[in-house]
Amino acid sequence: MDRETSVTHLPNRYVINDSSAGRVLICLEAPNIAVRIETGLTISASAARKSSPGTIYLDGVAQCEPFMDNEKQTYNFDHHKGCIRPFTLSTCEQVLVMILKGMDLRSREWSVFANEPDLDTILAIWLILNHLRIRNKDSNRLRFLYALVRLEGIIDSHGLEMTEFSGLPPELYKKTLEVIDYLRIEEMDLKKNARWEGKDSLEHTALILQKIDRIIYRSEDLVDFKELKELARVELACNRIAIVIEADLGIYELESPLQRVYGERLGLVILKKGEGLYTLRRLDPFMPGDLSDVYRILNYMDPGVRCRKNSNQWGGAGDIGGSPRGFSTKLTPVEIAQACRDAFQNPSAAVYTFHFFYAMAVVCAITGAAFISNLFVSSSPWLSDTAAIGLLSKTYISFFVALIFFTAVGLVLISRVRLWQFGVRVPTGKDWWILLPVIALSAMGNGVYFPDSAFHLLNFKETIGYVFIIIPMASELLFRGLAYGILAEGTPTKGCNSRWFFSYPAVASAILYASFITCLVFLREIFKGAF
Repeated sequence: MDRETSVTHLPNRYVINDSSAGRVLICLEAPNIAVRIETGLTISASAARKSSPGTIYLDGVAQCEPFMDNEKQTYNFDHHKGCIRPFTLSTCEQVLVMILKGMDLRSREWSVFANEPDLDTILAIWLILNHLRIRNKDSNRLRFLYALVRLEGIIDSHGLEMTEFSGLPPELYKKTLEVIDYLRIEEMDLKKNARWEGKDSLEHTALILQKIDRIIYRSEDLVDFKELKELARVELACNRIAIVIEADLGIYELESPLQRVYGERLGLVILKKGEGLYTLRRLDPFMPGDLSDVYRILNYMDPGVRCRKNSNQWGGAGDIGGSPRGFSTKLTPVEIAQACRDAFQNPSAAVYTFHFFYAMAVVCAITGAAFISNLFVSSSPWLSDTAAIGLLSKTYISFFVALIFFTAVGLVLISRVRLWQFGVRVPTGKDWWILLPVIALSAMGNGVYFPDSAFHLLNFKETIGYVFIIIPMASELLFRGLAYGILAEGTPTKGCNSRWFFSYPAVASAILYASFITCLVFLREIFKGAF
């Protein structure tokens, strides 16, 4: 046989990656399909029916009859439970039939589950990972593939005594049987030496998949192969998808292989060119919106962007752009993809409502914790003989200090250390200087909360510390920091270089602040101490 002569000319398209769900096997031409093999894995019939969309079970994993739920896009290719085995196709035959019927797996991410890497299962996995080439008939040896699947299916379902039932011509039958024996060499050797149970299922599967490639393909069949490493994927609101990929090609050279792998749903591609360097391109010119909103969100999220010059920001044209040129972005591929998702969807009223009540709940929790802390401090006997009791008796300073403390804790926990998204950063830009005199005059005209006791009960130093440092810091951190950051997630906000407008986070956080001040002014009876 000449199976080994072209081995050096065929790329190894199968790799094993570590993911959040464990080790998975993928094909570089179908990066949206992840194969998981766990020895002895079984799923109950009810659990299989309720599986997440984009789930495929193979050959005994789901303890039920074969099924195809096209609405949920969950499939079970099997011939064990819930069927009459003598006249049910094997797993690999079922998969081949559905591919030839037009099954397209490009539209979403898929998880394929198997529990035993026998040849029937591995052939089914190979068919799934190569479904595009099979549908497009990209190899002149596909007829031999059909014979291989048919004969292995008969052997797996009925045993060797029924192999003549395949109806293959004698020469083709003999050749196909030799290929099956060739593909099972490793399996038989492992079983003979009692090492089958301790094998690495993914490594074994990848090896056999590569051997099948050598049988079915020739070097000219894979001349159009481009290695695509998918780093992240999100659904866009306009029935399109955005992907972040890593490849050795340029952004324009990628268009053809991307269209073949992902189909017409691919609307936006982000190419990772190096560490922290990305190029964005909108592939669908009819997709509503452009990249300008994506740049705005990325500049808001990126810790390296501080209202720098345009060359040091995410930016570009409406259909193509890239990461900052002066430095490498600190954003991960997943964060970049999420920014694209947020840019192409209009938040619903439910999203706005959820964020508002979430922010309100956080504000109420922090305010309540500060109030309880103030009661504890005020009643503590160790303060009776200290100088601090004088300040505490004249002010409500312990409440605002506790407010600062609990807000700081909330900022660290909720922001996940991305404090710049919650306003904890050095002021940037120059526009805010224009409003500073107006803000100062408004504050002096009772536009902000000042306790009545501040100016006639406190000395100069106490007034400065209490009125001009502690109270403003507490309110700014809580409302213009934590609450604003919660409200700003996934919603349009003003950047340092964007036009002025009343954004939802600014208005909603102002409403929360006004409610807070109303409680302080009109509900004093619930507070103990002098204001």
